[in-house]
Formats: sequence, structure tokens, C-alpha cells
Amino acid sequence: MIFVTVGSMFAFDRLVRAMDEHVAAGRIREQVFAQIGSGTYVPKAMPFERFVDKARFDELMASADCIVSHAGIGSIATALEHGKPILVLPRLKRHGEVVSDHQVATARRYAERGYVLVAWVEQEIPAALERLDGFLPAPRHANVDGIAARVGDFLRDVQSGNE
Repeated sequence: MIFVTVGSMFAFDRLVRAMDEHVAAGRIREQVFAQIGSGTYVPKAMPFERFVDKARFDELMASADCIVSHAGIGSIATALEHGKPILVLPRLKRHGEVVSDHQVATARRYAERGYVLVAWVEQEIPAALERLDGFLPAPRHANVDGIAARVGDFLRDVQSGNE
């Protein structure tokens, strides 16, 4: 099953519509379930709920074979925590989906590290899903030295401000 999630903060009709149209046209044959948020587009070819509580979200995440989502850090991190391959379509400012194109940078950075696959436009979704079938996200490792350096810099800044 493909679990599509757009998060709960903003609508993402472009992704929901694209997935629904690909399902309707037979370009996506797998079972799909979508969490569609507050958007105005209502899917015709795939089952959906607007919002799901945490227990239902965890259930959907656990039972999914893969995830399709916006390129929000929370959705990416959750998919990776569950060991699920994830395909992201970044929200774009020009479509009024976000106030900046930060999700483009997030998608690029996580794709470069082997954590996600990216569809840059809606038409790429079916081909990207085929690649996602054999995709295993790279294991994530905390950069302990980098974190320690940032904490040390912060503490030095705090200390120098208090003297």
C-alpha cells in the first residue's frame, strides 16, 4: 500500500490531485490511501481521510510499503524512523503552497544523502514510484561531533554574553 500524506498544516492539492489522476489513469496500480488535509480537491479514485490522529497515522505508516509526501522534514523523518522508502514532491512558492521554496532545498539535500527519492514535477510520480519499489533509504547516523561542536559554540556564545 502507498500512503500519501500532506501533513496537517497546509493544503497540498497539487500532490493529492496528481496521485488521484495517476491512480484513475492506471499509471499507479498499487493500493493507495491518502491523508489529504484541508485542501479543496476531493479524490475520486483513491480512498482518503482529511486528517488522521496519531494512532491512525502510525498504523498507516506501519502498514505502508512506501510513502509519498511533501518534502516536509517531519514527514521525511517519520518515514525514515519507520524504515519506509519515501518519494517527495516539494511544495512550491509559485503555486502558493508555501512562503518560500525551502522544501526544494530539503528534497535536494535528503536525495543527495540517499534518504529520499524526489519527483520535481507531478508527471514524474509514476516513474519515481517504480524506482521507489527497490529503493532502500540510506541509514541515518547522528553527526555526534558536529552536534557537539554546535552545542559548544552555543554555550560559548551564552557564556560570553553573560560576562
